[in-house]
Amino acid sequence: MSGAGIGAVLRRIDGRGYKAYRELLGVSERVRGVVVRVVRVQGDPYAPPSVVELRARLRLGRFTLSYPVAVADWIYRRLYRVLRSSSRRLGEGRSGFLGLPRPSNAMLRRSGVVVEGEYVRMRVWVGLPSRRRRILGDAARELLLEVLPGAALRVLEEAVREEGASLRRHIDAWREQEYIRSMLPRRGLVAFVGDGSILPRRCGGCEEPAEDAVPFESPPSMRVEFSLPTGRSVTGMGVPEGVTVIAGSAFHGKSTLVQAIAAGVYNHVPGDGRELVVSRRDTLYIQSEDGRFISCVDVSPMVHDLPRGVDTTCFTTSDASGATSLAASIQEAVEAGARVFILDEDTSATNMLYIDERGKPLTRRHTITPVSELAASMKEKGISLIIVSTSSAPLLAVADRVVVMEDYRPRDATSEAKELVRRHGVTPGKAPYREPRPRILEAAPSLEKPRIRAGRLEDKRLQVPVPLEADIQVYEEAQYHSLEAVARRLAEVRGLYVREAVERLEELVASLISRAPTPALAEVRGIDIAFMLNRLPGLRTRHP
Repeated sequence: MSGAGIGAVLRRIDGRGYKAYRELLGVSERVRGVVVRVVRVQGDPYAPPSVVELRARLRLGRFTLSYPVAVADWIYRRLYRVLRSSSRRLGEGRSGFLGLPRPSNAMLRRSGVVVEGEYVRMRVWVGLPSRRRRILGDAARELLLEVLPGAALRVLEEAVREEGASLRRHIDAWREQEYIRSMLPRRGLVAFVGDGSILPRRCGGCEEPAEDAVPFESPPSMRVEFSLPTGRSVTGMGVPEGVTVIAGSAFHGKSTLVQAIAAGVYNHVPGDGRELVVSRRDTLYIQSEDGRFISCVDVSPMVHDLPRGVDTTCFTTSDASGATSLAASIQEAVEAGARVFILDEDTSATNMLYIDERGKPLTRRHTITPVSELAASMKEKGISLIIVSTSSAPLLAVADRVVVMEDYRPRDATSEAKELVRRHGVTPGKAPYREPRPRILEAAPSLEKPRIRAGRLEDKRLQVPVPLEADIQVYEEAQYHSLEAVARRLAEVRGLYVREAVERLEELVASLISRAPTPALAEVRGIDIAFMLNRLPGLRTRHP
């Protein structure tokens, strides 16, 4: 261990006031092949922790290194566990803390671990130790130059040992899911649910698969097979492009199935149970959000002829209803690039999904054209729908496929459904759907220190927190930190079309994951960025 660098600075500032830790900023030292560099220094022992970057060479084979995201994800999970076991209290406040944001079961690009060629860059939170706000130099030196490099080397040595075992399984899971996702459009599919998958979770907020769950078994008529690059073949249910209705009684697995499909936009780790549930990345789960903010969204294909001549081609409100919020969310997502929508009648305004034709004559003025009437036209424009409905005849009439869930087992009931609607004289809806008019981002709220807690965006410049929990496809803390970073940079995309602004912000997140001095970020889709952007009070958009 060299006597220069971090060690020398710590000897010099030992016992001084806490702010002297700032002299560590940018200072590095090489320890047993690991370069340790301090990239952020906290101003107080009770403040958010400092950030230390560790860079080391990966002694792994060329094949392994050709999958940097999978390798980084594997290292991240091991490092997260090692840091948790190594973290201990060394004084006041956060002194002695070591950590990373907790990972979900999704394999994501994260700023905490980035693989670059033959090297890995690890960024971790470190609570620099003090007592009575005086620097504990010896404790800091042990933490930075012994514990941290030791943790990194332990993980990297495990990677070498496990290259042909758990690391290879991790990479193979990544390869298989990426391959299936790439093949979905060629097969005319929007999602694939592999046979043997375990879809239910152990509890409502858990990621672990449920014990004694019924393994998924595809209906023979919908079964497809993939020959994977790993050399094995898998079968499962292919969800086709167009309109698919998931029907069945309550508690038989309808919502569990579509939530697994929603989660399939990301790859999942071995052991999750949903490793073979794969969806297109442009899939979005949509639900109603009473009271949400809407800015100049063209909802006229779905909402029209409102009292007092309210313009629905540029619909704006600070207190949307369940129906108007659902219509706006669909149109905003189409504008942002989503082409596959998941809708569940449990979480949707049902008058936006379908209308019982038998009761329609009772009202002379109709202000809503439901999805059931627009679905055929939406399909013609390349938009696919997966809709959970107990047994709505208007939806069954327009469905290309009807899957009935019984005891968590799917049954292809398309022929039965078509015969049922024929017998009852239900005709498929044929209302024309029009994609939303593009919008220009005229102004966005200037936020100071946005934070997302429990799915709600908070900032002193917001009168009330902005609910974001309706986006169920944001799975971990680091993704929310990325959305916070986006919220601080909205001024950079003013004047752009919303679609361009979202693409620019998605590129910003990708850049920050690579270079930002923080372990707190993870990838988010442009669709999810648009989801947050469109709900911000103070957003002003206009049609060109």
